[in-house]
Amino acid sequence: MPQLVKKTKMCNPDAFLDEQDLKDIAESQEAVRQGRVYTHEEVGKILGFR
Repeated sequence: MPQLVKKTKMCNPDAFLDEQDLKDIAESQEAVRQGRVYTHEEVGKILGFR
């Protein structure tokens, strides 16, 4: 089981982030820094909604 990290500045103090969550957040931050922009349709496909 992956190690869970307690994030103290969240609205829900009982919320935990696992290693994959932290990796996804870091990748998203890098995408923003690089100026990558996604449409609603692209996001839906990435998340498997469409």
